[in-house]
Amino acid sequence: MDCEYSILIVGAAILVVPATQDQTAYDDLVNSLLFAQLVANKQMEKDQSTPWYDCYMQFLDDFWPRDIKGREDWRIDADSHESFVDWIVPTISKASPAAGQAIDRVLTRLVNVPATHPAINLLRTQMKKVSGAQVMPVPAPAENVHLLVLMAQSPTTFASVFVELKTHQALSLNPLAQLYSGEDIQGPVTLRYARANLSQVSYGFVRDEVALKVKERIAENVATFDMNDEPGLTEEKQP
Repeated sequence: MDCEYSILIVGAAILVVPATQDQTAYDDLVNSLLFAQLVANKQMEKDQSTPWYDCYMQFLDDFWPRDIKGREDWRIDADSHESFVDWIVPTISKASPAAGQAIDRVLTRLVNVPATHPAINLLRTQMKKVSGAQVMPVPAPAENVHLLVLMAQSPTTFASVFVELKTHQALSLNPLAQLYSGEDIQGPVTLRYARANLSQVSYGFVRDEVALKVKERIAENVATFDMNDEPGLTEEKQP
């Protein structure tokens, strides 16, 4: 299948970029996304009550200021069966109308990718962190699940959606294919959308430092997916 997009999984983020451009042109964005997530994850280890997205954006806002941003809280009906795709596609269109169709196409493709693919496996492990508690209460408490989706039409601008929900459900092997009813979710599904642009001057002061900090973390936190692969035939690549 010929496709004009490349997909990178960066931690708990799905980053979609034009296939016509060299992926190294997006190093600033990949490094920023990974560093911001690592900072947020570390803060969450110290204080579980800290909003993950706020910690993540605290770094990005200094170097990728947002000119569009918004928040929506969706209540899911008890008899509904909805997925991340159902929430993300209409929401990212509010940050960039042109992004909706592209993201719909990409996510529909990823829904059918086997869980054995390294990119899907990475995404699943990052979307929901395993509790560090040695003894879990019974019944187990609802836990947060989150996902970022970004469309970057150029190396210096992106539209994004952050989705977070609290659920007792275990993540399916391919979490993008998982369906939720209102009974599965505690509280609303929270969506945060934004459009941001790189501040070349500000980021120029920290570019080398950020790249150095994430250098040893890239291999275990970044994976790629080829949109030309046949979903049913995709196998895990051996090192």
